[in-house]
Amino acid sequence: MNKKNRGELFSPDLLTAIREQFDYVDYDPYAGKRIYFDNAGGSLRLKEVSRFLAAENAFPDSPNRPSKASTHLKEMMIKGVEDAKLFLGAESGTVFSSQTASRVLYHMTQAIIFGVPGSNVVTTDQEHPASYDSAKYYAEIAGKELRVAGTCRETGAVKPETILKLIDKDTCLLSFIHTSNITGVISDSETIIREARKIKPDLYILLDFTQHVPHGPTDVTALGVDAIGFTPYKILGKRGQGIGWVSDRCSKLPHERTLEKDITDWDVGSPEPAAWGCWSIVVDYLDWLGKELGAGADRRERIVKAMEGIEEHERAIMYRMLHGSKEVKGLKDIKGAKVHFIGDDLTKRDCILPITFDNKSGKDAVVEYIDKGIVVFDRATTNVLSRRQLVALGIESLVRVSPMHYHNIDEVDEFLRVTEEIAGNE
Repeated sequence: MNKKNRGELFSPDLLTAIREQFDYVDYDPYAGKRIYFDNAGGSLRLKEVSRFLAAENAFPDSPNRPSKASTHLKEMMIKGVEDAKLFLGAESGTVFSSQTASRVLYHMTQAIIFGVPGSNVVTTDQEHPASYDSAKYYAEIAGKELRVAGTCRETGAVKPETILKLIDKDTCLLSFIHTSNITGVISDSETIIREARKIKPDLYILLDFTQHVPHGPTDVTALGVDAIGFTPYKILGKRGQGIGWVSDRCSKLPHERTLEKDITDWDVGSPEPAAWGCWSIVVDYLDWLGKELGAGADRRERIVKAMEGIEEHERAIMYRMLHGSKEVKGLKDIKGAKVHFIGDDLTKRDCILPITFDNKSGKDAVVEYIDKGIVVFDRATTNVLSRRQLVALGIESLVRVSPMHYHNIDEVDEFLRVTEEIAGNE
């Protein structure tokens, strides 16, 4: 197995410096000492985000007033939007925010389905409800056919050809998730987008990037998409904010808005200034990390370098989880436990591992993990947020394990020891 596939851990000194910047890295006041492997449900928070939010939310001022505090808040929002464009690699287009990633995905989906001619909408059965339900809901209202590409049960991904065969000259929207929040498999978005535009050159394409943004670089310009959505709480920031980006042509589609504002303004109501300030803190952290990893003077270059370093570190974590060491068995060798949808090439997935046990449900296994000091989460067909995806995969329930770049090998090894106990081997 080549070096690229094994990833590369951060140096011990750098990892120590990283971990020092987060609240509750290895404990919380309710559980005591614990390992937090549930990044897919929300990452750890930067200490500076928590401090900043408390200080800045104390201001009563509106950013659209002439007071000095208002000027400060307005500047904070402008910087946050610019930092979002830098993070996304957006050279043009419009950035906006709402309460959640789901809300911004609904907003963009509605505008495209209602505003673009065509008789059908294409999506997949591995989507989060934010994308799937919004596509279904608005397609039904608009009287457009919803075409759903099925997931391959062997790979845990939707094959490009399965999506492409549903697209024709009458497709108004292609909407799909870049990384599955259930399987962790990264869609071949570049191929899908390139080949879809051969079928319909002016096709509007929306991507749900919520699950990918903590794990690797994002470049909307290179991808050539029209809309993406994500939320900062999955990548070190605060809850209660979703961030959307739309291309220049998408920004001009009719959409819910204040009618006397410019049509390219997608904010509805008053965004939270401190939320944008918190987002800038996340980007500042990535800027710092990129500099530590040797990037140059350009802020976008440092952001990309940081995300590449995160990608490499997390791949090394995955490799250790799968193969273990001389001291501890990896998931591939633990009897009674099975890790799903893991191919030979770890560069094609993000750091999310779906596990099932022969002797218990995912929910029961999660309870045991938490009792033993490891926070993970189950996905089950009893949960409306994961039912459709799991039915498509032919799995009733699983344990979703999602570490992040602030974790270390000692935590991975403890997880593996506990997994063997839960599997009934000790």
